[in-house]
Amino acid sequence: DGHADLSNIDVYFRPTDPEDLFQTDVVTLSGRDDEFMARFNYKGFRYVEVVADRPMELSAANLTAWFQHSDVAPAGTIRSSERLIEQLWEAANKSYLSNLMGYPTDCPQREKNGWTGDGHLAIETALYNYDAITVYEKWLADHRDEQQPNGVLPDIIPTGGWGYGTDNGLDWTSTIALIPWNLYLFYGDPAPLEACYENIRRYVDYVDRRSPEGLTSWGRGDWVPVRSRSSLELTSSVYFFVDASILARAAELFGRSEDHTRYAALAEKIRTAINRKYYDPQTGLYANGTQTELSVPLLWGVIPEEEAPRVAANLARRVEEAGCHLDVGVLGARAILDALCRNGHAETAYRVAVQTTYPSWGWWIVNGATTLLENWDLE
Repeated sequence: DGHADLSNIDVYFRPTDPEDLFQTDVVTLSGRDDEFMARFNYKGFRYVEVVADRPMELSAANLTAWFQHSDVAPAGTIRSSERLIEQLWEAANKSYLSNLMGYPTDCPQREKNGWTGDGHLAIETALYNYDAITVYEKWLADHRDEQQPNGVLPDIIPTGGWGYGTDNGLDWTSTIALIPWNLYLFYGDPAPLEACYENIRRYVDYVDRRSPEGLTSWGRGDWVPVRSRSSLELTSSVYFFVDASILARAAELFGRSEDHTRYAALAEKIRTAINRKYYDPQTGLYANGTQTELSVPLLWGVIPEEEAPRVAANLARRVEEAGCHLDVGVLGARAILDALCRNGHAETAYRVAVQTTYPSWGWWIVNGATTLLENWDLE
């Protein structure tokens, strides 16, 4: 019926009709010694189930799996007295390489798409651990190819035509700014940033035309949170601020003084709009004060400098009240540890990182995960 035996294999392939053999190879044996290797495709898996119409004996030598990914040389390593930290690092690297086949993807076994949010949220993981600049130079060329004349970008790149609609907000398609900016920070090479400068400008101008007040209410938001629901307008507008800020810095780097003045002013307008609507100076909270709503503005410098300690203290308190458990989606997961560490709460961040009960990253590891999952509940 299209399912593996879940009593001893914890991953199943999708039920399918005979014309849609999803992640499945069908081999007709000759009756002699046969060898088979799949070509022109790759599959993501942890276990393999072999089904035959008659009994057969297989040994470990009969099956070989090749871990394939883009050729990127290791560039960093971690050694820790806390084994869980090393396990999380290993799982993160396996997840990254499993999703690096010509460009960053969202998953190696189902969609295999270049979801932009997945790409920029993992860019520091990538560059701290691998010499991957050529992969990203290629992917940025895909961005330039996919951008429409009005500046809009799809949230899957490359795309067959899907993803140009209103869901593709800045929380995802900020790749056009964040990827080349991080390449510049890590490598000191301004060439990718310069190659994308006009594309960043066209995209920021497009968003500015759609959101002249400085707040953007479209995007995918804090994808797959544990429980809380964070403001989409808040997080998307923060990424609008990030893109405008990067554009202003790039303009200064390349001697474009008029652009620098213009986009620095735009970034400040966005920052002011965010704080006016979402920051409560009486409580030191953004919006409803979820972990994501506090950590994302902290990470990206939206908060007035004099208010940052209060907001960080509130974030640490919220985390500690949750027993140092996470209550975030993908945007908060990217932001929370840095937001705590950079604002005087590294000990709280560490307790989050080594937490092993649900919901936490360590919960995945103690339950047998060897890569990072999309859902917190092991599904």
